[in-house]
Amino acid sequence: MKKSVLSTAIAGAMLATSSVAIAQVNSGPAPDLTLPEKGAFSCIEQTLSMLAALIDRQGCEATTGAYTHNGDILFNGDGSCTIDDRTVDVETIDDNMRGTHQYTSTEDVGEIDDVDFFNLDGHFWYSEKGEIMYAYAYFDLCLINCGGTDPNGAENYDEHVIKDFYLGLNFFPEVQNNNEILPLYRLVFDQGLEVITKNDWPRKKYRQDSVYFPPNGGIGSIGIRKVSIAPSNAPQCYMLYEAQADDFGGGIQFSGDLWVMPMGMPYIP
Repeated sequence: MKKSVLSTAIAGAMLATSSVAIAQVNSGPAPDLTLPEKGAFSCIEQTLSMLAALIDRQGCEATTGAYTHNGDILFNGDGSCTIDDRTVDVETIDDNMRGTHQYTSTEDVGEIDDVDFFNLDGHFWYSEKGEIMYAYAYFDLCLINCGGTDPNGAENYDEHVIKDFYLGLNFFPEVQNNNEILPLYRLVFDQGLEVITKNDWPRKKYRQDSVYFPPNGGIGSIGIRKVSIAPSNAPQCYMLYEAQADDFGGGIQFSGDLWVMPMGMPYIP
C-alpha cells in the first residue's frame, strides 16, 4: 500500500529540492552507461510508466501519496525492482557495438495501490554509449473482477518513451595534506518524453528529467521528475522519485520513494 498523502508543505519542499538538483540543459558528452545502469533505468522507467497508467485510470487525486521503491540489478544488466507490491524483472537480451536491448516482464499478480498489474511485455533499446533510449511496453491492469493472470475487467495500456542521456561534470572539493584538490565525478542527466495510451488511443503525455550520481564505491543517488503535459485548464500531475544507490558486486542496488501529487501543490521551478 502507498503511504499517507503528502502534506502541501512537504510536497512543496520536495519539488523545490528536485528542481534545484535536476539540470535544465539540452545536451552534453556521451554518458557511457554501463549494463547495470541501463538495467536500473529500464526497471525504474517501467514502474513509473505503470504508475502513469494508474494515474490515468483512477485520477491523480486518488493516486496521490508516496510509494516505496527498490531494486537490485546485477553486473550483466539483469535484475528486478519493486514499486509498492508489484515487482518488475529486467533482462538484457542483446548487447553489442550497436547498443543494448533489454526486456521487462512480470510474474504472477502484483498490486500498485490495490490495483493488479500483469501481462507486461516491455522493450528498452539504448545506443552503445547510452546517449539515447527508446522504449515501449504493453501491460494490463485490473480494478474489478480481478484474480488470476487474465481476469475479467482487465484494461490494456501501453507506453512509449524516448530519452536523451548526457554527461554532466561536477566538482567536489576535498582536503588532502592541507591542500584542497578538486577531483572530477561523473554525473549523468536525462531529458525525455512519454506517451501513455489505452487500447492504442492516446491518453496522457509526460515530460521528464533526471539526475544520476553514481555510487563510485560509496552512496550515490537517483532523482527523477515526471510532469504531465496538458492544457492549462486540465488536471495535471507530478511524479517525483528519489533514491539512494549503491554498487555491489559490479551491480547497482537502489532504494527510495516515489511521490505522486497534483499540480495544485506548490511548485518552485
